[in-house]
Amino acid sequence: MAIDKILINGRFYTENPEKPWAEAVAIEGRDFAYVGDNEGAKALAAEGTEIVDLKGKTVIPGLLDGHTHPATVSKTYWFVRGPLTQDKDELLANIKKYAEMYPKEVKPYFYYESYFTETFGPEGPRKELLDEIISDRPARIQDFGDHACWYNSVALDMLTGEDGKPHSNSPIGEPEFKQDENGEYTGWCLESVVEGDRGIFEKIGWEPETVMNDEMSKPLFDYFRQFGIMCMMDGFTEGEENLKYIYDLDQAGKLGMYYEASSILGEVKDLEESIATLRYWQEKYTTDHIRCNTIKFFIDGTNEMGDCLSTEPFHNDPTGTNCGAAYATMEEIRDVLVRLNQEKIDFHVHTICDGAFRLMCDAVEEAQKICGDDWCIKVCLAHCEIIHPDDIHRVRELGIYIDYSTHWAGGYFGEGAIPFLGQERWNTMHAFHKVIADGGKVGFSSDVFSYQEAVRANPMIGMQVAMTRVDPWVPLDPEKYPGSVRPPVEAKLSVEQLIHGYTVINAERMRLDDIMGSIETGKRANLVVFDEDIFECAHKTPEKFSQIAPYCTYFEGEERHIVSELKADKR
Repeated sequence: MAIDKILINGRFYTENPEKPWAEAVAIEGRDFAYVGDNEGAKALAAEGTEIVDLKGKTVIPGLLDGHTHPATVSKTYWFVRGPLTQDKDELLANIKKYAEMYPKEVKPYFYYESYFTETFGPEGPRKELLDEIISDRPARIQDFGDHACWYNSVALDMLTGEDGKPHSNSPIGEPEFKQDENGEYTGWCLESVVEGDRGIFEKIGWEPETVMNDEMSKPLFDYFRQFGIMCMMDGFTEGEENLKYIYDLDQAGKLGMYYEASSILGEVKDLEESIATLRYWQEKYTTDHIRCNTIKFFIDGTNEMGDCLSTEPFHNDPTGTNCGAAYATMEEIRDVLVRLNQEKIDFHVHTICDGAFRLMCDAVEEAQKICGDDWCIKVCLAHCEIIHPDDIHRVRELGIYIDYSTHWAGGYFGEGAIPFLGQERWNTMHAFHKVIADGGKVGFSSDVFSYQEAVRANPMIGMQVAMTRVDPWVPLDPEKYPGSVRPPVEAKLSVEQLIHGYTVINAERMRLDDIMGSIETGKRANLVVFDEDIFECAHKTPEKFSQIAPYCTYFEGEERHIVSELKADKR
């Protein structure tokens, strides 16, 4: 045995239930060769072995981000990012200020982040209001939740085809351009992604960089690495060119993490095409660090927009009949699952409201009956913001996984869902303590979607919010919610639960648990080292947890001291 490094005098939180704590590890190549006490580790030393004294530092396994969007964030590098505000007049003043700061010659397409959904109420913003500020070029103002936007008339006209309807080239389904009572398009649009604005780019003879490059992406990847993320699951991999960029990084020895790709399924009818894309990626881009074995689908939209599926009629529906809708039926999803099980391809599904959650559980249950003992795929439902109490047990019973973005646990989306869900149901959202207590598997993620929120890729921030139910940068009204704590108060998670989700659960769900997720002999030597006792901080001052930064990290046995150049504001 050729031991390269020995780390002694540490407080290793191993996530191995048979040996939860250790004081030393020995590393051979990129793997742990020993986990135990100082004496046992030092006994393995030989000539040339490096011995590192951690002097009591706290060490946890390398973390895995269960759902994020590196390509999408990279592509927002050119966006204009303004300060967040709930006040409409202040928002309009900010847009005007930044439009003057970045004139047409600098920003031929003015794409600004962002506004809160509730600022404009259920009718949404109007193009006329934006036209008063920006009329010399197309403009788009992005909703904070990234599932809606607001166009001015110039942009809307550029998207309008010969049939008089605005069109989008979105790769993930057809966006909904809202109309008023007279049938006129208002400028408010749901589920529009920047790729859908190709009509605008063509007409102005300009388009942004859409393929990841070092300038766009290195600050973000370094940020993940700096804060101990050793693997990321891409919420959906945005095309072959971006996957190739990641592949080339790995080939050059510069990726420094594991990457899980996913092939987007826009509509159920496109399943075979999505499978074919995944198989092609598997053949061309699989490496020791890059894996491609997941199909991604959206089953509903958002609670804040009301384009979700609820188990109960929406609170603001006077007829008492509108429960929203899903993008596919239970039977269609059941058949998708059976087909994916035949191909041994995992399924990752954007699932927001409790009706969509129930639909997905029903589909999994029916597919498992059909497949019987041949059932082998892993199904992950991402987000699951509200789960009906009657369905909590189904996570455990069906063996599905939940992926939850920890920094959503505070005031991130404000009160935008209350008009649709009502205050009482809103008060039950983001409550995963019940699922965990029942034995269900909940993993965690950042789901960052733009550089405006990229700082939230730091898992310490996500853990703080999940432990306190308070968002430090988008707090709830303290007069209505004491201490800005988001209900239910009892849904606060412990640091132990959070680390477990970021390590063991995510590694298992991504089929990496044979090499990652815990500090055990034979697994990759991936570590996050802290000067502080993070457990003491979490238990005594959880509101300060986001101030903690790793002293260093180890990826596959190599010590790293990384400081990202990411300068995004803490929003």
